Formats: sequence, structure tokens, C-alpha cells
Amino acid sequence: MYAVPYHVENLLGICIGINGGASKIACYVCKAEVITIPDAKGLVAAAAVARVMLPTKLNGSEIKFLRKSTGLSAKDLAKTISVRPETLSRWENSGEQQIGYSEEKIFRILVGDKLKNDPHGEDHALAIDYDHMAIVKMDINPIRPSGNTPLLKFERVNMKVENKKLQELWDKSERRT
Repeated sequence: MYAVPYHVENLLGICIGINGGASKIACYVCKAEVITIPDAKGLVAAAAVARVMLPTKLNGSEIKFLRKSTGLSAKDLAKTISVRPETLSRWENSGEQQIGYSEEKIFRILVGDKLKNDPHGEDHALAIDYDHMAIVKMDINPIRPSGNTPLLKFERVNMKVENKKLQELWDKSERRT
């Protein structure tokens, strides 16, 4: 097993860049190589929170990624934000209907709050900053500079959590839009 300096991984439909946080393992028998990512669930949560704080309009694959990162079913999410399941499906599948400005802000806050302040008091993305009031005040840019999903880059960092022991967490390293 050895560290991979940089790796791009597709997690739940979104590409995430990983600086020094992935490892490559090779099988001695068949020579197959596998990339492993420690705490992939934590990486998904970190990417989701980082994405809701980025003021670029969400596309369908990002809406689906954010929904899946919270563990909500499409039916439950639609009910929570008071839209029909068919409407949510059209948003996620980048059909003829895009998510509205107000619904997008509510959705971003729902995702951020669920991942940063879940009912059990657990923060799933400790090293990532989140502020729901920043989303309320956010001017969402409707135009994507490249037309594609922004590539969020992360690395593993050691952080002291609540004045306790050091813990390895995912943190943003840089952002390319």
C-alpha cells in the first residue's frame, strides 16, 4: 500500500479531488490495483457542506449528490421542502425544470444543517465551515464559468477536536470553478 499524491474520485455522482488522502493497494496474486479512501462517508459530508457554501447554481447531479449525502429518499426530501416528488425528479435529472431560487436556498440549508447539526448532535464535516445565514444572504450565480460541476479538492488534515485528541479530518485544499 502506498499513498497517491492526487486522485479524483466519483463519489455519488460528483467528482472530488483528493490531495494525498488516498492509497493504492495492489494484490500480490492477481496484480489488480484498488484505490482506497479513508472515511469516504466523511469525505462525502465534507464535499456536500463545502458545495452548499459555494454560490454557484446547483445542477441536477449536484442536487442528487446532496440529497444522497444526507441519506434522505427523494420522497422524504420532496415532502420536507414541500414539492411534488415529480418536481424533485425533474430537478435531479436536469430535465426541463430547474430548482427555483428560494427552493435552492432552503435545500442548501437543509443539507448543511443535517450534516453539521444532526439530531444526535454529531457534526459529519468537522473541518468544513458552515453558516446558514450566509446561505440566506447568498447571491447564487446562475451561470457556471465552465458549464461543469465545480471540482472540490480535499486533503486529510490532523485537527484537535474540542481540546481532545488529534483526529484526521477532511478539509478543503482548493477550489476550481
